[in-house]
Amino acid sequence: MRLGKAFGFFLMLVSVILATFYMTWFFGFINGLDPELAVKIPILIIVLFFFFVVGWIGYVMYTTPIPRSFKGG
Repeated sequence: MRLGKAFGFFLMLVSVILATFYMTWFFGFINGLDPELAVKIPILIIVLFFFFVVGWIGYVMYTTPIPRSFKGG
């Protein structure tokens, strides 16, 4: 089996396992894990990623030199 196919199978397997874990956590079937965190943690990750992208765009805009054609205008 090629390495790419093996890695693809691994990703499918991990995806099913993590989806099952997330659903059991989300619906409160796992004792000791707060189901609210199943919603709060992904939202936190999405919001932090959004602000990272906005910060990265600001950094690129700040550090990119102005093209010569616009300087003399």
